[in-house]
Amino acid sequence: MPEISDDPISDILRLIRLKGCVYFQSDFSSPWGMEMGAGPFAQYHAVLRGQCWLTLEGERHLLEAGDVVVLPQGDAHVLVDSPATATKPGMEVLSAIQSGQKPFSDGETSARLLCGHFEFDRTMNHPFVRDLPRLIHVKSTSNGEPNWLEAITPMLAGGTGTEQPGTNTIVERLAEVLLIQVLRSYLLDQSGEHGFLAALGDRHINEALKYIHVGADRDITLADVARAVGLSRSGLATRFKELVGDTPMNYLTSWRMLKAREMLQSASVPLVEVAERVGYTSESAFSRAFKREHGQSPGAFRHSIERSGNSLTVN
Repeated sequence: MPEISDDPISDILRLIRLKGCVYFQSDFSSPWGMEMGAGPFAQYHAVLRGQCWLTLEGERHLLEAGDVVVLPQGDAHVLVDSPATATKPGMEVLSAIQSGQKPFSDGETSARLLCGHFEFDRTMNHPFVRDLPRLIHVKSTSNGEPNWLEAITPMLAGGTGTEQPGTNTIVERLAEVLLIQVLRSYLLDQSGEHGFLAALGDRHINEALKYIHVGADRDITLADVARAVGLSRSGLATRFKELVGDTPMNYLTSWRMLKAREMLQSASVPLVEVAERVGYTSESAFSRAFKREHGQSPGAFRHSIERSGNSLTVN
């Protein structure tokens, strides 16, 4: 039986090539307001001190010290000290801060914010990406857990504005830790939800995902997965389809093809080895499965990557 990995979220974030960055940490004095435009990145805001309001499509959310919000779909939104405050374009505020200015600094600080974004490869058509909500709001008091934000954000903020060797890598990794913690806290707060995030929060389906991820290079069956997680085959298939939106075996195939897609970006891995690493003893069977999933053969996909400079578009 394959050894079970302990973290499907980390597996998926590696696969979709998650990267994080920090725009700024800044103190704002009232009145202040920023209008953040829509974009390809998942923006995040952490409130380190004070409070503010976030408005998304007319719906207001009060953010207090210790809260973190992530907008996975990159929707336009507004951040203000008070709903009645006029706003400036977010890019104007960002440019001012990054050039050494201190906008909204006249008076007593009403909020200290840490802002940035996450980017990932949206061409990796994984249900995790598909099912991300438009807004994730994790409160400092969520689940009665320790305030991990207090541990992460000083290190994140410490990496802004410095050019020491390795700083960018450290900031990227810490931003990823921030997102993982946000997702885990969000999962603990969900009940009765559907979609891939709910699947990660379901004990049996989470274990099934672990088993599939680790066993993707082996010949595993529905019976194997059901046995590993302690469910009947029909019980597993029903619950898995309800939450993930696909059958366990279809998900296994899709996961294998995404892993293959990742490996095909490296010209140093022969096609036959790629096939073996995702559980296929026949290169032709692998090629057929890959083409069904991605619309072109593995060889054609690799050539397209080489022509584009050996990198996928990251949005």
